[in-house]
Amino acid sequence: MSDFAFNAIMNEVDSFSYNQVVALLARLTQALQTWTSRDESDDLFYSPSNMAHIERGIKALREGKGVEHELIEVD
Repeated sequence: MSDFAFNAIMNEVDSFSYNQVVALLARLTQALQTWTSRDESDDLFYSPSNMAHIERGIKALREGKGVEHELIEVD
């Protein structure tokens, strides 16, 4: 769900009845459980190349060679 979609939903919650809020909470809970139970192999963060990069960064930090930088966007 995009931030825009989430904000649109939250802007309408003020007019929801108790039952509608409970139904929304149930749907959000289910979505969160689905999202958090994803297999790590589907997540590029856990790819072997990224994990190796992170390990190199940790090693450099421990050796006092760390360099701070902004997030690097990948297309």
